[in-house]
This record gives sequence, C-alpha cells and structure tokens, in this order.
Amino acid sequence: MKKNKKRRESKAILYPSSHESALKTFHIKYEKKLSSFAKLVLNSFRNKYLYYAMDDILYSFESNPKEKENLLEILKSLVLLLQNNFFVNSFDIWIHEIYINEVSKANKFLTNDFSNLEQGTCITIKLLYKKPISPKKLDSIW
Repeated sequence: MKKNKKRRESKAILYPSSHESALKTFHIKYEKKLSSFAKLVLNSFRNKYLYYAMDDILYSFESNPKEKENLLEILKSLVLLLQNNFFVNSFDIWIHEIYINEVSKANKFLTNDFSNLEQGTCITIKLLYKKPISPKKLDSIW
C-alpha cells in the first residue's frame, strides 16, 4: 500500500536580471561604532533578499537589542524610501552590495590627542530592485 506523498512546492525568490532591475546606492551615517558581530552579519548580506536580511538581524541580535533596532530601522527606512519615491514593491528588493567604513568624529587637524577619539560608522548599501511595471493609460471610450 503506497501512500500518496504531496509535494510541497515553494516559490523561489529569483534574483532579477540586469535588464529588469535597477540599483540605488545609500550612504548611512551610523553615529556609533558597530560591533564586530554586526559587521560580520552585515557583510553576509551581499546578494541577499532584503526580507531574509531583516530576518537575520531580528534573530541574530538577541543579546544586543539596541543595535538590532537601529539596523532594522535603517533597512525599513530604505524600503519606505524606495516604495514612496520609485513605486517599488517591497518584496522585490535585494541587497546587492554593502560596505562598512569606520570613521573618526574629531577633526584630525585641530586635535592633537588621538587616543580618545570617538568612532562612527559609514554604511554604504546598494539595493537592487525590480523595476515596477508602469500601468498603461487606457484610452477613453468617447
């Protein structure tokens, strides 16, 4: 007696091709120094679907809730910007590239004491998104 096995078909999220996608670069000034764990997680986001990246942040930063909230806020604000300005569907966004650059907040030319400089972070994120299909204008009947 054979049991009928139902196949679970999952819809794969396909990385868009170059002719149906566009890139947008964002430079984020993060006022604090990122933890080494945060840098490791963020660097793993290259060519990753945005909601998977948000999911990784949500579940990876249990020990540091403030950093988790800050990183989620950054990604959510980028999604909102793309939706409002370019009419992009939030489910059609991927993180194409991400760069993290540590910067000091003090002016090196005016300060002689370099031992007590505060560190900040500049995060550059290139988001890849599917170009929205513009609706065709319908001709009027009369």
